[in-house]
Amino acid sequence: MSTEITNRVSQSSIKTIDLEEFYPKGKREFIDLSQWLENGLILREKEFRIKIKSHEWISYKDKFVAIGCSTNAILPSWAPLLVTSYLEPFAKKIIHGSLTELENLI
Repeated sequence: MSTEITNRVSQSSIKTIDLEEFYPKGKREFIDLSQWLENGLILREKEFRIKIKSHEWISYKDKFVAIGCSTNAILPSWAPLLVTSYLEPFAKKIIHGSLTELENLI
């Protein structure tokens, strides 16, 4: 009873898929809105608009960006939307949240 053992898996037409190939490539960035607030807490609209207008938005080209605030500042809803409007021509993906939320979304 000498039957030869054959590897049927290697002979089948099964294809191996590497999930790493589907993982989006690109740098992830977090924009902290507190950098443009007075004392990191108070949003003064005029100064906020001037600061974000002069920011180098081209540095976010082809990046995945999360927008948030590291302090407990109460921000108007238009603040992250205004930042998003400046980022939109450059970034691949923009979310309002943390880097962890960005990774989960990607």
